[in-house]
Amino acid sequence: MVRGLRTLFARLGRRGSYTIEFALLTPVFLTLLTMTMEIAWQLAIGAGLDHGTRVAARWAATGQTAPSGLTSSQYVARVIAQSSGMPIVAANLTVTTESFASIGSMTVATPGLGTSGQIVRYRIVYQSNALTPVGRSLVPNGLFRHSTTVISRNEPYATR
Repeated sequence: MVRGLRTLFARLGRRGSYTIEFALLTPVFLTLLTMTMEIAWQLAIGAGLDHGTRVAARWAATGQTAPSGLTSSQYVARVIAQSSGMPIVAANLTVTTESFASIGSMTVATPGLGTSGQIVRYRIVYQSNALTPVGRSLVPNGLFRHSTTVISRNEPYATR
């Protein structure tokens, strides 16, 4: 086998050996390139999700109410999707909010955005589609799971 390759390279000369090297290395290079693109894309999705969650927590901390027809969790998901700067689909977001009376009582949670002065924990999970075929082959069903948690204290506001 080795002797056959040497004979082939000798017949092709220098130019032919470059062609064979290129043909052997191109798939490896393209795979590494697409993996780098996938990793960068998923990191950007995660950063956008984190930013969007902080914007949504800021909205909720001021005691505003969600527009009619939407629950607070649905509106938080919409705010995250719109303010993330990434193509995040609100339907793929799972928003869990829990409120606590104080830091010391974080074992007793009440579902929801809490009231004035309470501490709220936002747990966000997002299923992101892979960007490249290489990414789709790396994870089950081609979906990456992103999650973020933000804890904030509601501002003192007048209860409506």
